[in-house]
Amino acid sequence: MGSFKKNREVLLALCLCSALVNNVYAAETSKSQNDLEKYVLDEYVVTATKTALSEKKVPMATEVITQEKIKNLGAYSVRDALRMSIGLDVQETGMTGNVVQIRGMNNSHALILIDGRRMAGENTSVTANVYELSRININDVERIEIVRGPGSALYGSDAMGGVINIITKKATDPSASIGVYTGSKEMGTNMTYASGKQGNLSFKISGNLEDIRKQVSKSDGVSTNMYGPRRYLNLSANYDLGKNRGLDFDASFMKEQFTAFDSSNIEWYNNNRSDYSINYYGKDDKNNYNIRAYYNTLKKANQKRPSSNWNGIDWTDWDRSEYNTLVIEGKNSSKLTDQHTLTYGAEYSNLGNKGTRLGAGGDKVYQDTLYGISKYGSEKNLETYSAYIQDEWQINDRFFVVPSIRFDNHSSFGSHVSPKIGSTYNLSDNSRLKINYGKGYRAPSIAELYYSMDRTMGSMRVQVLGNPDLEPEESTSFDISIEGEKGKAFTKLGYFHNNVKNLIESGSVQTIIGPGMPPSIIMRTQYENISEAEIDGIEGEVGYSFNNNWQVKATYTYLDARDKSDNSFLNGRAKHNGTVQLVYSDNKPNPLTATLWSQWYVDYLSRTTNNSITYDNEYTYNTLNFIVNKQFTKNFRAYAGVDNIFDKTFNIDDNHAYDIDGRTWRLGAEWTF
Repeated sequence: MGSFKKNREVLLALCLCSALVNNVYAAETSKSQNDLEKYVLDEYVVTATKTALSEKKVPMATEVITQEKIKNLGAYSVRDALRMSIGLDVQETGMTGNVVQIRGMNNSHALILIDGRRMAGENTSVTANVYELSRININDVERIEIVRGPGSALYGSDAMGGVINIITKKATDPSASIGVYTGSKEMGTNMTYASGKQGNLSFKISGNLEDIRKQVSKSDGVSTNMYGPRRYLNLSANYDLGKNRGLDFDASFMKEQFTAFDSSNIEWYNNNRSDYSINYYGKDDKNNYNIRAYYNTLKKANQKRPSSNWNGIDWTDWDRSEYNTLVIEGKNSSKLTDQHTLTYGAEYSNLGNKGTRLGAGGDKVYQDTLYGISKYGSEKNLETYSAYIQDEWQINDRFFVVPSIRFDNHSSFGSHVSPKIGSTYNLSDNSRLKINYGKGYRAPSIAELYYSMDRTMGSMRVQVLGNPDLEPEESTSFDISIEGEKGKAFTKLGYFHNNVKNLIESGSVQTIIGPGMPPSIIMRTQYENISEAEIDGIEGEVGYSFNNNWQVKATYTYLDARDKSDNSFLNGRAKHNGTVQLVYSDNKPNPLTATLWSQWYVDYLSRTTNNSITYDNEYTYNTLNFIVNKQFTKNFRAYAGVDNIFDKTFNIDDNHAYDIDGRTWRLGAEWTF
């Protein structure tokens, strides 16, 4: 009966998307390709194959968010820029961070890159990517490329669900800008200066001073977000060596100084991240190559005390953590013949973790005392040696195939091979069929392998232990889609399937009652490979341009995400979600653009446990949002927006796993020179 219900829902969703497709194609049959609205124009994407291919040609499901769209959305962060993307869920999760799910996969299954570089950050299945989208200077972003589906054949670990590559502005184009913004959640100012080419050298500097406003949870009236100042500084330079060769230098810095309250504690956070990169590149008639080395580190320090000095206790806990990433890599794309372009490369990576959350679980164990509290700490490094190869095979005018394979040798579990094959078949000049099949994997992180965390949380101590015997998570994925354009309309309709094994999660919780008055309560858990999941889904996108001013677009995702052990729906996901977007532009030389969109979720599951009893609650809700952007002169623009216009508020569970905070607003202006 359950299988019949599942298949029935899939069939209904397919029928709905098919009806949308048929209506779009029936609506306009005689207009030329030149009449397509702006968001139908074919963008080039690099992330999917590590070569520049058009979105229409590349087999993988991709999306490009341009700088123009980022501006029109009034985006304060990368999270803002992504929130209308198909197949991507980037909701704010209460007072702590973000959900980053691609096609229903876990947070940790999305690989987030900056200019193709991995960034040091939190590395458990729960914390991975939770804060990442807010730690990137949106003012320095040129475009964002999203690839849905496994990317392990080129990128290795962590790309099981897909890849989000944030591409920054380059130093070679002269420009300068100053911006200011304010709103319900943050306020700040930013600046950018790029010299353009001065002889052989060009350089760029970009900075952002931001203040995250304090927000109090409406569910308990006490808990807050992490609020306070965040600072960015981005530096880059290019030196032209001549003959299509050059050197790129990049450095970036981010600093957070946050405070947060809950019902019994106040906690301070001081986070610093730095990133350094050097890249040598060149090309000739047949080859396009580069050799790059980069290093980045995130250092975190926090301490807490009771909200009021309970029993005279000044400090109750503290932590120190450091995450490091070192990568040396080389790549070449060689055009062998008119039919074949071969891309191949090799990579060495060294991921490091040091601090008190490792306790004595790592190497070089030490002991620190701070605020009268002593803690053990240690450090651990994991190395990976990798090589990959990919062929872009243009079989004929209609048929394009991209096979690829990657070999990784990992210091904690040995070797892993990740193959993938994708194809694009042009049904006509304006329609195409795309099919992909591949394997993905995620290596256990240092935290999941070696953690020995012991923290005070309220009246309890929480202990989280690593497990050196963990196996890597593995996935087998398949997707098929059809897409096309007709006159002023376009549509995409696809089906995807992911089978995920060896999911890493924190296992069962042990409750230990310690001695003393009052007795101490210890909640202890250990990471385990405890489940398998099967995720099926349908994603559809349809758009139509009524005239030169008005456009409409809708996205839809149906998700059937199950724990295979008991066939239960996976927590923190909606069975149906999507957006409906209405876009206006007056198309003048200094245009006014406005976007009204509704974002909706149906049967969003929140599973909570209280006193060993599990509760499943499903929620259906939507928010209506509006943004307007006006270019007053060639050098000045301003924007204003309101999210959640109708001020919907609720808290899904008592742990603040997801809050709807109510109506928020934003204003901003930018001067360019």
